[in-house]
Amino acid sequence: MAGVSSRLVMLSVAGVFLLGGCATGVQRLDDALLKEHPLEECGVSRDEAVSRIDMRRLLAEVSKEICATPADTSDPAAGAPSAYIIPDMVDVQNYVPGSLGVSMGELLRASVFNVCNVPVRQVEVSSAIKFDSSGMVILSRDLNLVRQRAFPAETAVIGTYHLQRNKLTVVVRRLSMETSVISAIATREARWRCSSPGVGSPSFSSSIQ
Repeated sequence: MAGVSSRLVMLSVAGVFLLGGCATGVQRLDDALLKEHPLEECGVSRDEAVSRIDMRRLLAEVSKEICATPADTSDPAAGAPSAYIIPDMVDVQNYVPGSLGVSMGELLRASVFNVCNVPVRQVEVSSAIKFDSSGMVILSRDLNLVRQRAFPAETAVIGTYHLQRNKLTVVVRRLSMETSVISAIATREARWRCSSPGVGSPSFSSSIQ
């Protein structure tokens, strides 16, 4: 009887593995049959696709990675109460915020304020922080005057975005305003697609990675 029971247990375990393999095979088959369509076939423009992205979630995930902690000895503002300077996010193609950059800048400031628990100050990119042709940060004013007379801050959080046909890439850096040394960097991609399982009408979907 003990031998029979052991064989039954082994058969049961083998069945579980076989079922798991079948499920995986079906999933791969579904992916292989998935047909991509132009976004227009889902009745969605690229601007509308971007508007359907959960930007709050995306920027909250980014904020968690750029928050300073007491262990961040490389960051002069770690553990200090001074504010973070956060300008609007800019397009890496032309270093201009555009309506999307302004919107994401607002959400990034709110997210950093709530997630990092630090004061946040808003500045225009043209007033204190610029980008050169290589995408590097240029601090365009006398930083001592900026900190002492305008607002006390030692750390900037700079965000850029790249909008492509089927995805939006966001990169956010935390850096020292004195040295321009980057102490934290985070990136996320939001992707969208118009697809169908080989038959039937296509449907729109999006994801954050």
